[in-house]
Amino acid sequence: MPLTRETLLREMETTLDRIGVGMNDWPEGVDVTTLSPRGQLVALLLVMDVSPTLVNGWRFRSAEDDIVRFLPRKTLPWDSDTAVFALQAALKVDCMSYICGPALRGAEKAMADGHVDTALYEALDACAIHLAGLMHGRIATRWNVDRDLKTANRLLASFLPPGVLDLTAVHDGDEWAERARQLARAHPVDDVEPLIRHLAVLGHKTPSQTWQRQLREVLRPDAARALVGEWVRAARETGVAEDGHLYAPSNEDLVRAAVVAARSMDVTEVPAAVLGALVRQGAETRPPSTESLALRVASAAVDTLAQRAADGDLAELETLLDDISRRDLLKRIGAALGAEAVARAEKRDAELKKQKAAAVRAKASPIPKLLRGEVDRMLEEHVNGTMRELGFRKSGRTWRRWVDARVEVVDFYSSDLYMSVQYGVLFEGLHPEDGPATQRDPKRVKPFELDLLVSDTGWFADDDVLDLLAERVRTEIVPFLQRCGDRTALFELLLHGVGLPPVVDRGDPRFRDTDYSVSLRRRPAQSGVLLGALACIDGDRAGAESWLGTADRQVDPLSHHATKSEIDYWRERVAALPAS
Repeated sequence: MPLTRETLLREMETTLDRIGVGMNDWPEGVDVTTLSPRGQLVALLLVMDVSPTLVNGWRFRSAEDDIVRFLPRKTLPWDSDTAVFALQAALKVDCMSYICGPALRGAEKAMADGHVDTALYEALDACAIHLAGLMHGRIATRWNVDRDLKTANRLLASFLPPGVLDLTAVHDGDEWAERARQLARAHPVDDVEPLIRHLAVLGHKTPSQTWQRQLREVLRPDAARALVGEWVRAARETGVAEDGHLYAPSNEDLVRAAVVAARSMDVTEVPAAVLGALVRQGAETRPPSTESLALRVASAAVDTLAQRAADGDLAELETLLDDISRRDLLKRIGAALGAEAVARAEKRDAELKKQKAAAVRAKASPIPKLLRGEVDRMLEEHVNGTMRELGFRKSGRTWRRWVDARVEVVDFYSSDLYMSVQYGVLFEGLHPEDGPATQRDPKRVKPFELDLLVSDTGWFADDDVLDLLAERVRTEIVPFLQRCGDRTALFELLLHGVGLPPVVDRGDPRFRDTDYSVSLRRRPAQSGVLLGALACIDGDRAGAESWLGTADRQVDPLSHHATKSEIDYWRERVAALPAS
């Protein structure tokens, strides 16, 4: 009889009865780590079966999230029935990786323990078909579909009878794929099939000691060693695929694994020149993209040359040190050749850095720089004098002044000739050295770091408009900043939006091409935290307790941990105030 949710619920109820916990406490009130391995597996299956159709699953650190993320899945007593149930749960949620991945690992554990039957094959096949369909969409990368599909195909291949060569790990999409299949079929199946399966297992991972030890076993047949050399040579002869890379993503992993396998072979089987060619080929780019064609293969080839360290390998690395223009590979090659080569690599790296910077400057359009210079000139002519008169000090386009215990900031930003003004206040008392809030340097504070920030957008670098902007700074913006020192005014601003500088009349034809707005940046529980902390600083215990209590009820500690920490800090400060 196949497993059902009802049978699992009955089993879980019996398990919880034994430890004195009722089903009403499931799952929040149950510490699953205290259950037996079978009880933990049942708990995992029950959660997987009702997983939400969301990319990231349950709410972070919820009881369900902890069960799926932290239970040691590979040590659980999986069998065919439990693996089938998990795979069917994955199919219910479109094979999303947060369920499909654990289900496939459970199936792998069950098969390793000898639980292989028709039902498990059919469930794996259904998952593989579904995942293959998802590979045609953009969600493949987002949901790790490629990784899960490779795992499903690998597990399905183990169902094949002896004498059948499984090449599902080789995917279409590049020139290497068909050539790789032809080369594999030319050898005895029993000699090369274990090798191909073992290479497919590696994927993106770093080769473990276990993987390398098993590699030496599958490389014992002469045909297996020959196939590695042939696959590496075929990779060298591959042209650029349609997507601008040398290989389809899965095939790049296979080529990389073959290059890693060459570390167990001598230079006559896989010549150093072939590996060097893979380094050069993989490090190349296809303009206008700056991404390397096959960086993982190139890096693996460098490491293979370094680990074999035959005379021919070291000579090839010396040549590559002068040929390669990718800086991270240069450092890798230098480290492999020793101290003198490291110094050469550092010198060449510095030269390449200068060359690339010069190339970027040569390609850059001079227009943005010219426009920025023109805006700076107009600001100096129309606005900066007003800022100096009002006591602000300039740093770039950011103006600051100190008033009592706060820093008032006005910043002018431009894109081409379109402008915006950002202004606000930093309350130094809200950033004590012993508090959780990020420390701010008042002399260098940026607009996005302020405790209160207003964006005034839609301005244009025109003589008349900037005269109007200077007048707005004098009559609206600076008075607004001054009012921020009054807690009553802050209350009206944060709670009711009263006191924000008014929107400028846009009837003037000078503003016809701009999208004008005035907006106050807000963050969760900002009103309560800011007003409560300022009340605490002023010694107003009752007001501080009220505002911080309101903030505490509004904030979700899991989603806004930093805000919660600030609330707790200020409540401790309030508790130390004398009773009013």
